[in-house]
Parts: sequence; C-alpha cells; structure tokens
Amino acid sequence: MNTVSPRRLSDIRNDFERGVFMALYTSPRQRRYRGIAHLLLVIKHGLRGILFSWPLYLLPLAAWLLQAQYLPLIVLLLLPGLIISGAILRRGIREDYARLVDGYILKPGYAARILFPGTLPS
Repeated sequence: MNTVSPRRLSDIRNDFERGVFMALYTSPRQRRYRGIAHLLLVIKHGLRGILFSWPLYLLPLAAWLLQAQYLPLIVLLLLPGLIISGAILRRGIREDYARLVDGYILKPGYAARILFPGTLPS
C-alpha cells in the first residue's frame, strides 16, 4: 500500500522528480482521467444547481403551459437569474477542479474522491 501523500506539481523542487511527474502527468491516461474528472464536476455542480434553483426553471415552463401572452417578457426577466446561476456553476467547477484535480496524478478511485470530497481518505 502506498503511504506517500499525493503531491502537487508546485510542491516538487527536484528537477528529476519534476521531470518524472510531468512525464506521467501528460500521459494519455492522465489526460483522460482529468477529462472524466471535469465531466464529473460538471454533472455534480449541474445537478446541485438544478436542485437549488429549480423554481427559476419552472417559471417559464408554467407560463408556457398557461399560454401566457407575456412569455417573452417572463423569459427576459429570468435571463439575469440564469446568467448568475451559470456564473456560479462555472466558478464552482473551476474551484473544485483546481483544488481536487489540477496538478495531481490521479489514482484509481479518484472519481469517488471528486464526487464526495472529505469523506474518503486520499
């Protein structure tokens, strides 16, 4: 069992270790892992955002179902909320990616650590 704690690229000072790290970090497997990790973060934050702001998304649907004549105005008034919601979503994804993925060599089980941070050992 590997007891060495994960280290970021920025923590490595030795040139040889940095070279080995970069060779592994830029490998196709690690790139694929980082892509999957990014997708998982998008899904995680997207579902969380939908659960948090579902009334915002239901208002235009309700207006459409009621065949409101002011549907374009309702949608126009909801645009600022959707834009703010999207900005918060992007910021959360970027912060989690920087904290959990960027600069690390991802090992098996990384998906669970990304989806449930703090509940599983590193």
